[in-house]
Amino acid sequence: MQSLTWNCPPLVIATAPRLTMRTTLLAILSTSMATALAIVLVPDASTEPGALFYPALVMAIGLALAPFTAAVRHPKTLLRGESLLTLAPIYWLLLDLLQGVYSLDHITADQIRQAFLAIGLFVVMVWVGSVRRPWTTPDVLIRSVSQEFSLNTYFALALACFFLGMLNFAVPCNFNVFEMAYYVGQERWAAPWGRGQLGGWDAFLDHLQYFGYLLPILTVVIGRRVGLRNARTLICIALSIVMTLFLAQSGSRRVIGVVAGMALVLWILDQRQLRVKHLIATMLSVFVLLLALQVMLEYRNVGLGVLVGKGDATVSRMEKRQVFEEQHLRVDDNFYRLCQIIQLIPQSYGFVYHKYLVYVLVRPVPRVFWPEKPVDPGFDLPAALGVEGVSYSYSVIGELYMSLGFIGIALGGWFYGRVASFARGLLSRSATQGALVTYSIIVMALFSGMRSILELILVSYVVLAWVGISQLFIKLRRTA
Repeated sequence: MQSLTWNCPPLVIATAPRLTMRTTLLAILSTSMATALAIVLVPDASTEPGALFYPALVMAIGLALAPFTAAVRHPKTLLRGESLLTLAPIYWLLLDLLQGVYSLDHITADQIRQAFLAIGLFVVMVWVGSVRRPWTTPDVLIRSVSQEFSLNTYFALALACFFLGMLNFAVPCNFNVFEMAYYVGQERWAAPWGRGQLGGWDAFLDHLQYFGYLLPILTVVIGRRVGLRNARTLICIALSIVMTLFLAQSGSRRVIGVVAGMALVLWILDQRQLRVKHLIATMLSVFVLLLALQVMLEYRNVGLGVLVGKGDATVSRMEKRQVFEEQHLRVDDNFYRLCQIIQLIPQSYGFVYHKYLVYVLVRPVPRVFWPEKPVDPGFDLPAALGVEGVSYSYSVIGELYMSLGFIGIALGGWFYGRVASFARGLLSRSATQGALVTYSIIVMALFSGMRSILELILVSYVVLAWVGISQLFIKLRRTA
């Protein structure tokens, strides 16, 4: 019996203007109708866990309708930037509501309705921004994606990314391998490579870890060329596992999700035909990733070392029991925090306007060069709620509302849509592995950027790391 396959043309054909316009109109219509219906379905008594199940379900269906309709003909369209941005609120904002994880204490029904409206407005503007002609691609990026490397060069790139990425962890330990191995199993704040909010010269080391983000995706490139059993593939897999363990020590689940997501996106795009086995492998990979992120959440305050018997035995048994007894897939309480932002601004606090944008844009500038660099976005939600020693995430939609209300949400959604269009335009200019690597990074930056604009900026550094190291190898090849 012939295996079931989907005929998948290259992504640039799957996103032709005619298909994009049809999908865009469907997305705008379904999102708008779902938003209106979700608002109507919000009950007056809406603070109890599970009370918002039906509004969240309707909203999720409305968001997913257009991407999945397009994917019926061309499954790879699910990996378009605008499609991932449309599905991202389901994960970052609605998943907790669908599971009834928490209650929305002290939040009114009107504020919840405004939160649903904010989500719908953002997604609609994403599609409006994505349908326009892409921005002009910088020449340096064109040169990076236009060059195709040999297998040996990709292997050398993977080794270079590993050693550069590991410097962030090796330098604080004076290159003591045993000390590094010890701290990788400790809780998130114990390692010597961790630092506070305000860093000094050590901030330069932090940027080296973005080279490590590239290692799994380069492993996929090499594995696709020579197979899983090749020695170079096996070496890269081992190095990727080591790098992932060190990145996971920070307890940052989004980092691991981005690193694994980039590799998975490239693996899917690089398939000439999608068969049932590819679909099963993708679903299994996503399941394993979500399970790993859940384990990270439970263990990050005690360290992964308890999984192998290192650490307090009582704590180890307690944490293991919590992992298996947990009935919910926890993300973040982003929807709740979005409602709180709407509750406080502008009634009790003013909009921050440009302050948050400046705060994230100057993030790359080391504080040793600019001691007076802004340290906050102009509004501190925990402080406004009278809570100390914690930080809250309230999604990019909450940050945009904090900046300029619903106008800010509309502008931000349009900008995210333009970035998605830029990524699609980049892939249409070149079908090299370098183009697929860059595209995979950008779309995962957009997906993680739904959590925060800062995440979009930070993951974009991986593009800079790729451009920098690929340009270096191009120059070395020319001089050889």
